[in-house]
Amino acid sequence: MGKSAIALLKLPLRISIAAQKTEIEVNYQTIASPKTWSAGVQSICQSGRTPVEFSRPHAILQGASLAPCPSKVRKTAMSINLRVLLACSVALLMAAFGAKLQAAPIEGTVLYADRMVKIPLTLAGEADLWVTPEQITAINGYTLKPEGLCREEICIPISRKPADGFVQTTDGAELFNMSKLAGKLSQPIVRDVKRHIWSFGPQGSQKAEGAAPVMAPDFALPDRQGKTVKLSDFRGKKVLLLSWASWCRCREDLAGWESIYKDLKDKKFELVAVAEDTEGEAACGKYYDQAKATYTTLIDKQHAVSSLYQMVNVPMGVWIDEEGRVVRPAEVAYSRPVSMLNIKVDGGRYTAGLKDWVENGPASEFVLSAEEQRKRASPKDEKSGQAEANFKLAVHLQLEGDEGSAEYFKAAQDLAPDNWNYHRQQWAFQPKAADMLWLKKFTGLKGKPYYIPLELPPAKENADK
Repeated sequence: MGKSAIALLKLPLRISIAAQKTEIEVNYQTIASPKTWSAGVQSICQSGRTPVEFSRPHAILQGASLAPCPSKVRKTAMSINLRVLLACSVALLMAAFGAKLQAAPIEGTVLYADRMVKIPLTLAGEADLWVTPEQITAINGYTLKPEGLCREEICIPISRKPADGFVQTTDGAELFNMSKLAGKLSQPIVRDVKRHIWSFGPQGSQKAEGAAPVMAPDFALPDRQGKTVKLSDFRGKKVLLLSWASWCRCREDLAGWESIYKDLKDKKFELVAVAEDTEGEAACGKYYDQAKATYTTLIDKQHAVSSLYQMVNVPMGVWIDEEGRVVRPAEVAYSRPVSMLNIKVDGGRYTAGLKDWVENGPASEFVLSAEEQRKRASPKDEKSGQAEANFKLAVHLQLEGDEGSAEYFKAAQDLAPDNWNYHRQQWAFQPKAADMLWLKKFTGLKGKPYYIPLELPPAKENADK
């Protein structure tokens, strides 16, 4: 009997070959030596059934003589030898296929404002996020042009010199450094290395003239039927942008807003309600139904609206005029007076002001100047931006069913302890403990307001007092 040469491959594959009551088991996660082979064949010769497992590292199995076998077993061993050779040929094909799979790019996830974009990572090992020009547009709506990174009338000057770190060419393709851009815009990033996720917080505050109008950031969210709705779809109408959540008792106020909407809807007015609910329709749908809401009903699983409009609690309302300009920034918004514990909100005065604005437009005494709006706005500092990026990542992982979300919820809460949305959204996943957790945090306020008090012009009958 001659020798055989078998090339064994390091593949996660186990093959069993049967021949006349004789089995030889080949584990391709390891590689056998000739000595192992010889010992195995001896075992086959002796028992006719004993498995042989290749276990010792060796690049090539040179073969071993089967002379010790009796003639009647030699034929069986030769058959086994041929079958192993065939199996190895199949394994070679699988190896080639596996190499192609391994060459496939790693998929990364980018969380940016109201967008979640999955992209192949061209430079997966880099700490920075490098993307193609087309991917930039998918991520943040900007387009890379000779004059810079542009969106509508805004252009951010960008150096195209490789030494400046914004652009590089790899395999003939131009790549752009999103991480470098974030640094230029004072935009925090939280990166989950293990999961290949980049979460971008809001851009840092940008100085603007006091008289310049405050434009309402646009967004795109699904309605209850899954149709995408943009804020800009309502240009030409006055809009009350109203945030709420199923985990807030403000869910009981939706019917009150339906009554007000019926009074105002024929006056070029739209109420856009946004449910800040990570669990989506399953959590908020029944409350829209109970209110018999006919106004626009949207679902914001990622809390994009809260981020864009600096909403730290619910319910909150923003008034936006026909041109898309903010008239009043985010503030607590109830359709009726509220009094609970030491929480008091003059919802009646708020809705009276809303009606006055719908009727009188810019002449309404409830309209705030751009300068006054900026005074009331909370400053965007590094901590709040980091908190937002962590919260966005926590919500994404929660939607994926990933227990790693807890780490990022905690980080967001530690960085922005006064943001009730960061706490209450996580508590919503612990329904039995949610009320007690809320009460514990509420009693810890020690005089600090749960809602920032409304600042409204006094009622006319009280103006002279």
